Amino acid sequence: MCFTLSIQVDKHRLEKSLNARFKGDFNFEPAYFLSAFDFPIVPVKIIENPNYLLPMQWGLIPEWTKNSNEALQIRSKTLNARFESLLEKPSFQKSVIKRCIVPATGFFEWQHIGGKKIPWFIGLLNEEVMQLAGVYSSWTNTITGEIINTFSIITTPANPLLEKIHNTKKRMPAILTPNGADRWLDQNLETNSFSQVIEPIDPVYLNAYTVSPIVSNPRINRNIPDVLTPYSYPEQQSLF
Repeated sequence: MCFTLSIQVDKHRLEKSLNARFKGDFNFEPAYFLSAFDFPIVPVKIIENPNYLLPMQWGLIPEWTKNSNEALQIRSKTLNARFESLLEKPSFQKSVIKRCIVPATGFFEWQHIGGKKIPWFIGLLNEEVMQLAGVYSSWTNTITGEIINTFSIITTPANPLLEKIHNTKKRMPAILTPNGADRWLDQNLETNSFSQVIEPIDPVYLNAYTVSPIVSNPRINRNIPDVLTPYSYPEQQSLF
């Protein structure tokens, strides 16, 4: 699945990479480590307004959600959207026309070897900004009238590299090619053409390496440079 991101890129480079601008009231801060379970606010490029990067909270709240208690319960279940069931799940059915791109400089996954969980960082080989396919929703709190914009990251079956790293669930985020990113935000894209855009990216475009065990400790601040520093484990030599 995809529950962690790194968006370690400055504002101007991010704008250039996604060909979109931050609005003046968006106080974006680069992050070494973000956990989806903290429901962070990140910049998102949406189909309805692709010229801007808008602040959205991770964990999609469907438009039909009745109240804030239900919203709190559902968002932890909609951090990811499986591509294979995207058109079938009630949580995402109304959001498939509301497509978005979530930028990242990489993500973290854990490999199980014996009884150990070894953390890996996966980024693009050319160190460019990843464009992850997502869907979003705008939910209105019926009590306060507040509009809350939220998103979910689409996942696919793992490619051969991620099958070895994320070797339990064997899933990965849907990383779009530049052409695929343009098509994903094309309002004329039909649902029967989604599979032409959403597919596991070729491993030749990825760079993966093991990182410090501090990444696995939720009790400490993981939003620090050390989480991206390569770290060797004796067990990993049996993999590659």
